[in-house]
Amino acid sequence: MKQSKSNSKSFLSVAVIAVVGVFGIGAYLVISNSQEVSAPQSSQTTNISPDANAETVGADLNSETYKMYAELTGESYDRTFIANMIEHHKGAVDMAEVAKTNASRQEIKDMADDIINAQTTEISNMEKWQKDWGYPASSGEAMMDHSAMGMMVEMDTMTESLRNLKGDAFDEMFVEQMILHHQSALDMATPGQSNALHQEVKQLTLAIVNAQSKEIAQMKQWQEAWGFNS
Repeated sequence: MKQSKSNSKSFLSVAVIAVVGVFGIGAYLVISNSQEVSAPQSSQTTNISPDANAETVGADLNSETYKMYAELTGESYDRTFIANMIEHHKGAVDMAEVAKTNASRQEIKDMADDIINAQTTEISNMEKWQKDWGYPASSGEAMMDHSAMGMMVEMDTMTESLRNLKGDAFDEMFVEQMILHHQSALDMATPGQSNALHQEVKQLTLAIVNAQSKEIAQMKQWQEAWGFNS
């Protein structure tokens, strides 16, 4: 069922998200048709606390990605978050599929399976929410805005950087890139617990923070154990 809309007038919001990619910091426009919403009460959103078994990683409060999502509330947050997280998750799934073939360590292959299973389900849920709530599709002919185009390009770049690597070279690059990838997800998801309109989105953002905080902590341990930081 399509959620009722606010009576506030619509406006075109343009924000710049900074994403860490293979070649450094890249910026792209996120453009979404969204309803005007009031600013958050605080300039900084409190981090979502991961569950008791997760090591706290947290959002980068100074990143442009975090700042952009912290300023969105209600349907503006939900619409933009869903559109971009769908493409973000697709990028992680693509990277994980490459890892299943190219990684030399079973630990990475096992994590790749976990990423594929969890994030494929979340993509399906988010695409259903877009239809149910009348939000523009993220890609394809049904795309009514371009909020996910920059994310699609960035994810493709990260995946292509891995395709020709094998063995230790792949493992080191995959861990490095997936940590950066997960960190940007934390920056997008952390404001959701207080800023999202739909309870489904609140629950998803919390799940993302919990799961990806654990995976970042695990991958940082691997970097130390396997000498990738030397």
